[in-house]
Amino acid sequence: MSERPVRSILHRRRFGPDLVSARPDETVRDAARRMAEQRCGSILVVEDGCLLGIFTERDLLVRVVAAGLEPTTTRLRDAMTADPVTIGAEEPVEEAVRRMDEGSFRHLVVVSGEHVLGVVSTRDIPALTMARMAGELDRRHRLAERVW
Repeated sequence: MSERPVRSILHRRRFGPDLVSARPDETVRDAARRMAEQRCGSILVVEDGCLLGIFTERDLLVRVVAAGLEPTTTRLRDAMTADPVTIGAEEPVEEAVRRMDEGSFRHLVVVSGEHVLGVVSTRDIPALTMARMAGELDRRHRLAERVW
């Protein structure tokens, strides 16, 4: 059985009007409002059609709130994760899980060549895939603990 491609779980965040994005000069508050309106945990930061970064709920918490920055004046360029890790749309979902696990990401940008197709989050990963990978993830975590 071939592995399911990441493209197959992009149903909620397809390219087009469903792709939630912002410009780097927009404020964190505006981005957070858009994320709340769209009920998503991340927003792509794009300029002139190029992906510059991703701004996530975790970025809001750690880089803005915990750092004591003002959301109404802080620009996304100053709080986003620049040059985010991506995954090809045809790569297996299992590889997306591995990349998210390795980087402790909850969101992963999906691309096809130079084009951004969307974002997968941990919520998009099928439960059966996570269950099937539980042993592998557990071994990876135990190995990482020994290295530390």
